Amino acid sequence: MKIKLYLISAIALVFLTGCSKKIVSPSNGPIVVDAGNQAGNEVQTGVAPDLATYYQADWSSFKSGGNAELSMGGRSLNSSMQMRMHRGKAIYVSLRPIMGIEAAKMVISGDSILLVDKLHKRYVYEKASLLTNGVPVTVDILQDIFLGRAFELGKGSFTHALKDDFTVEPTADGKIKLKPINQFKGFEYNFIYDSKGNILSLDVTPSKSGASTYSVTYSDIKPSLAGRVAGEVKVATKMGGKAFVLNLDYKDMKWNEVFTIDTNAPGSKYKRIEAKDIMSIFGGGN
Repeated sequence: MKIKLYLISAIALVFLTGCSKKIVSPSNGPIVVDAGNQAGNEVQTGVAPDLATYYQADWSSFKSGGNAELSMGGRSLNSSMQMRMHRGKAIYVSLRPIMGIEAAKMVISGDSILLVDKLHKRYVYEKASLLTNGVPVTVDILQDIFLGRAFELGKGSFTHALKDDFTVEPTADGKIKLKPINQFKGFEYNFIYDSKGNILSLDVTPSKSGASTYSVTYSDIKPSLAGRVAGEVKVATKMGGKAFVLNLDYKDMKWNEVFTIDTNAPGSKYKRIEAKDIMSIFGGGN
């Protein structure tokens, strides 16, 4: 059961925005940006915030230790983890529940995803698009989800170049909602910030009644060489009708260091599971 939960936690964020085709859904007018304001200024209620404070600095690599906590269907577990990222190229997540020994890992590189169950020597190695139903969830966007950065599906991270693609409005409880004008058929997504410009959540709401909602909440927002990023990430949804919660707690973030990420599939001692049988990797261990 534990390896099943480890691998579900690794794949959960890949499924996060999996729906269908893009449609245009116009909303309110463009965002007003004043690049002169400084990060940390309070946003006045009813006034468009200074979104220049939300633009993120560029970065080349990220690595961090930390902890992953997962609960599903009344079961829970904790595992230490290691994360490595090359900006726009690769994501590596290693789950290490006992004495730092790797039990499972996920590697996303280019348009491929590799999931490895080291305990039972099995793996999945397929096109990431097979897991996202064709929605353009790129490596860059997954990295933004992991770190708490706004983005537009199909275009990338929220920058000044995309300011006219978003609307911004205050919420009834004093927060700020940042929403891409172009949405996707089957769900809507937006980003919520506090009055100081710290991201609080990414909310994904399906249009179909009764479908599972997804929420990624962020806390421990801190400045870094890559701009403001979240030190803690929580994913909440339902999988198979059961409540699913994944908490990631980063420790000792480091930026722009040189390291390698092995994107190769395991050797002949491992059994490959095809995409159509992907859920079988979560079963017992042969």
